[in-house]
Amino acid sequence: MTNPKHTTTISGVTYDISDFMRNHPGGEDLLILASGRDATVMFHSYHRDMEKVKAVLKRLPVLGGTTKPNTLETPLYSKLKQRVNKYFEETKQSSKGGIFMWSKSLALLVITVIAYYFGIILGWPIVCIFLGILMAINGLAIQHDANHGSFSKYPTLNRVAGWVDDVIGGSSLMWRHQHVIMHHAYPNHHTLDGDSFSNYPIMRLNPKLPINQWYLRYQYIYGPFIYSFLGISYYFTDCINLLHKNYLHVKLQPLRPIDTIVFVLGKMLHFLLFVIVPVYLHGWSSLWKLVLPLQLVGSDFLASCFAVSHNTKEIEYNLNEDTDWAELQIRTSANWSVHSTFWWLVSGGLNFQIEHHLFPGVCHVHYPALSKIVSQVCSEEGIPYTAYPTFFAIYSDHLSLLKKMATWKQE
Repeated sequence: MTNPKHTTTISGVTYDISDFMRNHPGGEDLLILASGRDATVMFHSYHRDMEKVKAVLKRLPVLGGTTKPNTLETPLYSKLKQRVNKYFEETKQSSKGGIFMWSKSLALLVITVIAYYFGIILGWPIVCIFLGILMAINGLAIQHDANHGSFSKYPTLNRVAGWVDDVIGGSSLMWRHQHVIMHHAYPNHHTLDGDSFSNYPIMRLNPKLPINQWYLRYQYIYGPFIYSFLGISYYFTDCINLLHKNYLHVKLQPLRPIDTIVFVLGKMLHFLLFVIVPVYLHGWSSLWKLVLPLQLVGSDFLASCFAVSHNTKEIEYNLNEDTDWAELQIRTSANWSVHSTFWWLVSGGLNFQIEHHLFPGVCHVHYPALSKIVSQVCSEEGIPYTAYPTFFAIYSDHLSLLKKMATWKQE
């Protein structure tokens, strides 16, 4: 008997998913993330109708193992899923993106192309700053949903929209490993969430990390400037990760030709658009007059939107591994500006961070409605639902957390 090409383990049982790969309703790009690893968290967090998906699971070849308990099949998460399912049934809406999502995404892309023309082609520095922010919003409001599989119910459309990340300088391949596999499964864990430890020792974002550097006492001052180099760092770290076939401690999925092609062409296209074109049109000085400002401002905007949602004085870190998974997501996340249409659109719904972490497969256009459901359940269950009134409020508390983190040690 030949070894199966793709296997995954869910709740202690290992399955052969090789033949199911091409028939997976959510698309191959998400399922292949499960290949060769434990996918219990992804399986339960991306599916709300557990009876239906378990029926599909029973049809897959079992290779071994025995069923083990997990922290996702709990009364709390079941209650949340039931109420969210009821919302979609009553409103007769798809949980994926539709006309509104696609229309605003197309509008954003058009505005970005226009800004590129005036900023890079015509060489207007002030527009390049705006272009940097637009590129960050493309990452927040388009590729983020797409690489979560929620931009559309059509996997091909999700894949194409996900390539926006490659064009703006990142990598859809690396992002899925960093974000879907690591961060969403274990938020604010000092060894499992790369967002929590990968900046150390330059910055300390987790109270269980060592305190050995004197300069960390000033990270609340220099931290926002460090965020500005996020985009530039991708140029190097993405390529290193591909060569090593790992993203930090996570092994990359089995690489398909499409993965390598998109990665290479994406880097080449970004280099063409943001190095070769400006240098050809405006000379080498364009790199620091046009390209550097857009990179620094855009990166700071992008990183700030991510960082504040899990790093404030009100949220929790390093919760016990036996903690109810849904409760863990709620306690380690914070919402902000939930009544602001502007931030809802600009952040791609990440101002509803709690809802996003509970339901990563749901398009962000639904988060305002889901927040009413989640906050009600939290009230019923006595779980703190952290929500800041404005971005300024959560960003201020984030800076306070950075200052506290220089001395706060959690055993």
